Amino acid sequence: MSEEESVDIEQELDNLLTKVQPNLQDVIKRSFTNVALQQTKNGEQKKPDTLEDTSYFAKNTQVNLSRLELVKSPMFHMQAVSLDLKSMGLVLRCSLGEVNVKGIYSAFNENLYNLIPVMSEGHFIVSLSNMTADVNVGLFLDEDAFSFANPGIQFTHDEVLVKLSWPSPQRNGGYEFTTTEQLAKHIDDLPLTAAISLPLYALLRQKLQRHLAQALRQATSVSDLMCCNPSLLEAFSDMVTKLAQNGNKVIDMVLINMRRTLLQTCREVLQLPPIHATFLHKIGSVSFIGRLETDTGWVKNLATINRINDVSVTRPDPMKTCFHVTLRIKDLQIGYDEYRIKAMGASCSGRLAAAFTSNALHMAITVGLARWEPYAQLDDLRLQHCDAMDLHVTGLGPLSGLAG
Repeated sequence: MSEEESVDIEQELDNLLTKVQPNLQDVIKRSFTNVALQQTKNGEQKKPDTLEDTSYFAKNTQVNLSRLELVKSPMFHMQAVSLDLKSMGLVLRCSLGEVNVKGIYSAFNENLYNLIPVMSEGHFIVSLSNMTADVNVGLFLDEDAFSFANPGIQFTHDEVLVKLSWPSPQRNGGYEFTTTEQLAKHIDDLPLTAAISLPLYALLRQKLQRHLAQALRQATSVSDLMCCNPSLLEAFSDMVTKLAQNGNKVIDMVLINMRRTLLQTCREVLQLPPIHATFLHKIGSVSFIGRLETDTGWVKNLATINRINDVSVTRPDPMKTCFHVTLRIKDLQIGYDEYRIKAMGASCSGRLAAAFTSNALHMAITVGLARWEPYAQLDDLRLQHCDAMDLHVTGLGPLSGLAG
């Protein structure tokens, strides 16, 4: 293809993208709604969504949360969508309505337990009203369909309401459930809701990404979008590839400097505060109290951070370019060089270290010109998930049953 023909094809592609973009935007919105209808028809909304058990400490009280699940699987209703085919960016907002999480709590207070050996147990429901998700993704070509990468998803809600209920003994015998409520502006304002925020958002993010992936896959054929013109299809594919390559070069330079800075400033290893906690542990039907103490801990190998896919690039205006990328810390480790446990008249000490082989962070960077002066700023650096923990503990000895 001659240089003149290449220029003509690029101009034809530019005109085509401008022409089809509004219609494709509407098609994606309809496809997003159709996926929700398909899920309802297939009964997918009836499948329970569960969260792993968790616990937290508030002053001298240990609270365990178990049997956590969404009361109802959320429906994603798209409220707004903005598509930019020339920079392969998609921004959307969707409503989840009210999201409710229910479960069982058990609270152990050391001082109270020394007087009366009981635990406070009951049920709870967390209600997050008017939850919305703001989504920013980069689009890529997957055979003859669109796919996405580097999802930046931010959840917001109006308020959080926690309802607690527990059995209260009555004078005439028997029990009745007593209920109390707590209200807060943000999910992280209350210890109980803060304990479930990360796994809850990870679950919602996973469901939303699966929903969006299916909607994009069903939305349209890329070859049909290019009018089945091989030259236009090739030019479109080349444009997408060049966008990613240019973005990769910029982010790789940033990551090289980031690793160098972490190592040179000795921040590749961060300190964790020591732990001093009294806990109640159950083995079968037997409960016992223990004490856990540690020295200062550490988070290390931060310099093993790297991108795990191509960078997505958007240009909101001619003076500004935004880069979005998904990162992983390849060898993320958290641990304590010395811990001490006392329980059931026995004691032990040793070292514990946990490796998280599955983790992901979303990073967004903007570079541009302000009053003709270049600038770069970090817009977002957010942990999306951190799981698949491999825990190694030495020195448990007679208390090895705690590992269960």
